Amino acid sequence: MKRIGRITFLLLSVLFIVTACSNNEASSKKDTNRMKTENVSDENSKLDETSNGPTNGVPQKNVEIVSYWPTEEWRKTSPESVSMDSSLLIDMFQKIEDEDIPMEGFIVVKDGYIVAEKYGGKYSEETPHPIYSVTKSLTSALVGIAINQEEINSVDDKAINYLEEDKLTDLNQWKKELTIESFLTMKSGLDFPEQTQEGFYESDAWKEFMVGENPAYFIFNRSVRENPESWNYSTGDARVVSKIVQEATGDKLSDYAQQKLFNPLGISDVEWPSDRSGTSLGGTGVLMKPRDVAKIGYLYLNDGKWADKQILPKGWVKESTIPHGDTNGNFDGDKYGYFFWLKQVNGYDTFRGMGLYGQYMVVVPELDLVVVQTSSGMDVDPLLEKYIIPSVN
Repeated sequence: MKRIGRITFLLLSVLFIVTACSNNEASSKKDTNRMKTENVSDENSKLDETSNGPTNGVPQKNVEIVSYWPTEEWRKTSPESVSMDSSLLIDMFQKIEDEDIPMEGFIVVKDGYIVAEKYGGKYSEETPHPIYSVTKSLTSALVGIAINQEEINSVDDKAINYLEEDKLTDLNQWKKELTIESFLTMKSGLDFPEQTQEGFYESDAWKEFMVGENPAYFIFNRSVRENPESWNYSTGDARVVSKIVQEATGDKLSDYAQQKLFNPLGISDVEWPSDRSGTSLGGTGVLMKPRDVAKIGYLYLNDGKWADKQILPKGWVKESTIPHGDTNGNFDGDKYGYFFWLKQVNGYDTFRGMGLYGQYMVVVPELDLVVVQTSSGMDVDPLLEKYIIPSVN
């Protein structure tokens, strides 16, 4: 019996050791698998989040901030890498989602890096979006480029010097004195009550402007308003500027833009329609990817320089973004430059291109910040005021 007891004891001991080893091996495998899972998770957390990822459009990867030009592509970094608070940007996107705000594209660029990016509706990073009157700001840039290329002398040139005399009617002294700057600042004084006449977008004047044979001359030949020195929002003024650039350079504004502006910045897939006369729509109509709109903002943030090339004349950005007219609160703006709106937000000077239904290209120079928004009805300023600017430490 004692022998049987010893044998039983030995068998139980062996069984215990085998079981323990088996459990240790299983535990080891679990630990290994857990470590592999954690490593994968760590690697994933180091990657840039997608626009609809778990951080709601805000990258989490910290990268070394170096000087570069986003000609080929934009780089992303976490907001903290550029002294911003990611939680506020995450909250912003969450608010947009919770309240079903019709955001279709949104980008925040700080110090040259994308720190927030998200898309909605049918739109993605690769989808051109209508930018409506942000087109005017592109037209403004192209006047500067034409001056830089010595194809236009200056904004003080008389507009009629670039137009065909036999197509001008009712040419009075006021019109003879109009300069390129008169149109860039929407102070041409020509009667085009786009924002002051109710139902104007259904009027015969608007129809003729949009589908007529020669809209630029249709605008120039309109009567002079009472108090013509005052500022008046006019997409018509931008069409006249488009015609002037075309006559000065020999190229449609859209073609000139591709050669002189878009190609150097690495911008493609821009849709820019023309009217029946073959003149590009200088005040509306362009479709662009939000990332490419951000490049235009970044060009202006850097005083018109891109890489080693001065694309806009030195001083052009400053001249374009100082007050040349008072908008009287039109579109919630304050002052107006060369087809740019000027407004203070949270005590910071901003300048922006703005388009119908909530298209924005906002530059905040003091914060090295560019914000681009595309939407079907969304105001950017509450987001700037509550989330974006406060997120900058």
